[in-house]
Amino acid sequence: MDDKTEKLKEKLERLLRETGETAAELQAAERGAGKPVHFSQIEAAAHQVGSQLSCRIQERTVRELAADVPQESPCPHCGTLCRLNIERRTVNSTDGPLDLWEPHGHCTRCRRDFFPSA
Repeated sequence: MDDKTEKLKEKLERLLRETGETAAELQAAERGAGKPVHFSQIEAAAHQVGSQLSCRIQERTVRELAADVPQESPCPHCGTLCRLNIERRTVNSTDGPLDLWEPHGHCTRCRRDFFPSA
């Protein structure tokens, strides 16, 4: 494993520990001092934080992929070279809603929209 990868893994571990501490403090503040808590409540709150993190990772990865898309793409029907725009779309992942940025083309010859894959 190279040095950059190792440093990124260490950074992620540090941030996950910090996130866990912050999330636990938030849970305690929301339930109030001295109030009983069932483990299922702790687990549900932790899972919610994990789902939020998953959505942020998915959004970031898709945003980076969209940035690498060329400015033009051939129409899948007739082959005419068409300009691509990057548009935002909200989708529901298994972890919740997230915003995706995807290329969108319009062929004036065929009068149809298309969404080229990377």
